[in-house]
Amino acid sequence: MEEQRSSGKIRLTIMLGSTLAVGFLLGYLSSAFVPLVPRTQPSVPSASTAPVPRLSPSEIDSALKAAHAALDAGDLQAAWEKYHQILLTDRSHVEALTHLGLILMQSNRPDEAIRLYDRALSLDPRYAHALFDKGQALKEKGDAKGATEAFRRFLTLVPPDSDDAKRVKGWMAELARSDNYQKEKARTSKREDR
Repeated sequence: MEEQRSSGKIRLTIMLGSTLAVGFLLGYLSSAFVPLVPRTQPSVPSASTAPVPRLSPSEIDSALKAAHAALDAGDLQAAWEKYHQILLTDRSHVEALTHLGLILMQSNRPDEAIRLYDRALSLDPRYAHALFDKGQALKEKGDAKGATEAFRRFLTLVPPDSDDAKRVKGWMAELARSDNYQKEKARTSKREDR
């Protein structure tokens, strides 16, 4: 009788161990399909339950147009899914990465957006749109120095009389004023403390 119990315990232990191993393996394999950016807040579009099919290289252009149209229409979920679908086909698609960053900015997630802009810029350091958006994100976070650097790089890539260049120059002047104001305020405070 005792031998039967020991044998049953061993089988139970083996079955539980096997179940855990299979669960771990399935969890590990499913992690390959996790979106590029984790979704921790409900304001960011969530992944659809249906699998997203990969695109052929010839379909990327039309998917990009559809994603831009969805973004322009304010349908962040549809835009997110299209940009993500493009990235499943081409992980180095800087335009899709940059626009996913834009969606994250609209969802008040600047740190994650900046990481996507940096990823796009690591693939193409001269991609002006990523520099423009990164500068705006850093500006909103209060990082005047980082924003100014991104904007300076942006200005080297666009015509100096373009509307975007004029807008960026205005933001840089605003950042310089606020940065100088903060420095002067800190100096004044130090003098008063003496």
